[in-house]
Amino acid sequence: MKKKNILKFLFLVVLFYPLFTLFSAVGNLGDVGLQEAHESVLNYQISIWVSWLVLVVASVYFKWNKQKNFFFFFTYAFVLVAFGFLGYLGQKLVTQYDLPNKFMDGYSFGVLHALQHIISSVVLTGFLQAAVWWFTRRWHRR
Repeated sequence: MKKKNILKFLFLVVLFYPLFTLFSAVGNLGDVGLQEAHESVLNYQISIWVSWLVLVVASVYFKWNKQKNFFFFFTYAFVLVAFGFLGYLGQKLVTQYDLPNKFMDGYSFGVLHALQHIISSVVLTGFLQAAVWWFTRRWHRR
C-alpha cells in the first residue's frame, strides 16, 4: 500500500471519529440521564484530543519533509470548529440538566469552555510549529 493512501485513510479516520462521537453526544442529550450524557460529551472531548494528536503528528511530518504549513492550518481550523461544538455541548448539558454554574446567561459557560480548549490547543500547536520551523533551519546550529 502506498504512503499516500495510508495518509488519506488516516485523515478520514481522524475526521470521522470526532464526528461520530459528536452525533452520539448530541443524540444522548436529553434522552438519557445526566451521567450518560456527561460521558458522551466527555467521549467527544477525548476524541477531539486524540484527533488533534494525530493531526499534529501529520503536520509535523509534512512540515519537516515538504516545508509547507497546510496541515498546521488545517489543524487550527479543526480545533476551532471541534472545540466550538464542545462548548455548545457543554452549555447544552448545563442548561438541559439545570446544573449549577457561575454564569446567569445562556451562553457564557459554553464560550468559556470552548475558549479554554481552543487557546490551549492553539498554543501547543503553535509551539510545535515553531519548533519544527526552528529545527529545519540550519542557521540555529552555528
